[in-house]
Formats: sequence, structure tokens, C-alpha cells
Amino acid sequence: MSLRRSPSERRRLSRRIASVVTVSLAALLAVTLSSAPALAQPLQPPPDNAEDARTQLQQVQREAEALTEEWHNAKDEFEIRRGEADTLRAAVEPARVAADIARADQERFRVEVDQLAMSTFESGTLDQFNALLASDSPQEFLDQMSALETLSADYRSALTELTAIVDRAAAAQSDADAAAARAQAAADEAGRAEQEIAVRKKAAEERIDQAYALLQRLSPQERREANGPEVAPPIGPVRGSGAGVQAIKFAQTKIGQPYLYGGNGPERFDCSGLTSWSFKQIGISLPRASRQQATVGTPVSFEQLQPGDLVFFYQPISHVGIYVGDGKMINAPQTGDVVKYANVNRGNFTTARRI
Repeated sequence: MSLRRSPSERRRLSRRIASVVTVSLAALLAVTLSSAPALAQPLQPPPDNAEDARTQLQQVQREAEALTEEWHNAKDEFEIRRGEADTLRAAVEPARVAADIARADQERFRVEVDQLAMSTFESGTLDQFNALLASDSPQEFLDQMSALETLSADYRSALTELTAIVDRAAAAQSDADAAAARAQAAADEAGRAEQEIAVRKKAAEERIDQAYALLQRLSPQERREANGPEVAPPIGPVRGSGAGVQAIKFAQTKIGQPYLYGGNGPERFDCSGLTSWSFKQIGISLPRASRQQATVGTPVSFEQLQPGDLVFFYQPISHVGIYVGDGKMINAPQTGDVVKYANVNRGNFTTARRI
């Protein structure tokens, strides 16, 4: 039994494995994108009154934020896929070395088994019948039988070990081929995720431009009204000692800083930019997108909210803030607005996470 594969056989095996992995990843990507907001739509005709302008601005603001978070999410996905590809590529060479070692062991034991078989032929002790014919006395027959049993046991042991090594060599080669295929599939998926970044970024930028155009049509008073009422901070200091409470203290230093789509700080922020920046100040790295941030930490219900919990909104998730107590949060809400306190809207609430 030979485990050596020709280059063409290895390529065919790698292509089969890669095909299965790639199809599975592509299906996952398709499901992810099917749940994403639609790309930017053409702007409606300019409103001819302030009320319609505010309504249209609210809609465009919401779509721009969702698309911006999709852009962040695409970048997070790319980093994940690229990391997976790097990890898988690192596993290829050790798998190939293991396969080479297993094949060398196989050859060494095959030689030992051949030598043992040859010594059996040369000694003439092939079976009990030969031993009986070659014996001159009962005692000589018993002596030959004892030697034959010992030789047979050694032969069986050698064959058993050879079989085990053959199996290990086959498994090692299969692991090496599969590792190479997985690495290539992950690299291909990272490439597709990178392309998706450009698509999402373009769509977000188009909607952002529309939001700014609408904003310019409003008077200062109308802008203030569009941003909603001012919400007072919670009464008294935020109490607690968890990571989230420490992050609140940094977020509070940014109250009044302007909102900026895609803003990472330290002067301008979007919603997930504020939360990721605040936690980074205490040594905790969060994913950049609100949707990815909603996968870390421990899930918390609305009734169990505590200061420092991340609160998420809409479906799919596209907005995040940091809960500060008294039904309030700190967040970076929308263009034309600033980092500020806001009431937690249970109607739009999706989930919360405790870091």
C-alpha cells in the first residue's frame, strides 16, 4: 500500500476540499449580506417645507448610520477572515512535516517487516507442519514450535505497528492537504470581504452626502428640533467598579464633541466609534462595528441593565450607546448633533451586552 500521491492527485484533492469550504463560506456571506440594509437609494425631491425636510433628514440620517455600520462591519469581517487565513497558512507547513515524518516511519518499519519475513524463510520455520518434518525428535519439535511462536508474535507485532504507522501517514497527509485547502479558501474569503468594504463605503458616503445636503436646508432652530430635546445626565455619580463603569468616565469627557460618520475619536465620533474608543482607554479592544460589538461580553436583558452595559438598537443592529442608569445612555447620535445623554428607547432596543 503506497501513500505517495502524484502532484496531480494532490491538486485534485486540494481543489475538492477547497470547493466544499469555499461554497460553505460563500453561503454564509450570502446570508449575512441578505440581512443588510439596502444600498443607498436616490434622494427624494427636495422638500419644500421645514417639516418635510426634518422627516426626510431623519430617514436619511438613519439610513446613513446603518450603511456606515455596515461599512465598519465589512472591515471587521475582513480582519477576521484575514486572521483566519494567516492562522491556517501557519498550520500548513507543520502538517506537511508531520506527513513526511510519518512516511519515513512507514518506510523504516516496512524494511524491518521485510527483514523479519526474510529471516523466517531462511530459518525454514514457516509453519507447524514444516517444523514437524524437520524434527529428529519430539523434543526438537517442541523447541522449534517454541521458536516459531516467538517469531510469529514478533511478526504480528511488527505488522500491527506497520499498519498503525500507515494509518498515521495517511492521516498526516490528509491533514496537510486539508490545511492547504482551508488556508486558500480563507484567503479567497478575505478577498471577497475586502471588496465588500469598498461597496459599503461607497453606499454610506452617498447617503452621508445626502444627509449633509438636507441638513443645510434647515435653520439653526430646525436643526436643534431635529436633534431632539436635551436630556440631563443621571443624578449623582455613576457607581460601580466594572469595566463598563470605567468606560463611562472616559465617554463623559467627550460630551459635546461633534458627531462624524466613521469618526473614531478622539475629537469626532460615530456611535460605535465612541464606544470602542471609551473601552480602548481602559485596555479593552472592541470590534469597530456595532453589530460585532453586540457579540462580545455577556447578554443582558432590558430589565437587567446596569451602568456600563452596551445598549444596541434596530434590526439589524446599527446603533449603540453606553448605559449610565436612570433609563439613560451616552451616545453619538447623528450628523449635526454631538455626543450627549439620551433616553434609552425601548421600542428600538434590540439587546445589551456587559463587558
